[in-house]
Amino acid sequence: MVRLYLDEDVNVLLASLLRARNIRVSTTLEHNMLGKSDREQLFFAKSLDAAIVTHNRSDFERLFHQCIESGASFSGIIVLIRRDVREMVRRLSRFCLSHESIENQLWYI
Repeated sequence: MVRLYLDEDVNVLLASLLRARNIRVSTTLEHNMLGKSDREQLFFAKSLDAAIVTHNRSDFERLFHQCIESGASFSGIIVLIRRDVREMVRRLSRFCLSHESIENQLWYI
């Protein structure tokens, strides 16, 4: 199962709702990472063995391509499209339960 690390632009309510579904998740707030750069967030998520979840498509697409070109490894990026909170939880839960790893991958859900 994919572990998740929610970027600061993702509502922390998602973490509570995902935990209620037994999804392993942590947040930037919990790790005192608020205000850190996207690159720092991505590699911090790697230290947690967690895919980063963000709504910030353009910056993380750019960062994804930089990592691929430089050969830098990361635990995965999930660009979560803004929807109703329940729908985002449903999609993330289903995704986590159906994937073991998304290392060095970029997903849109």
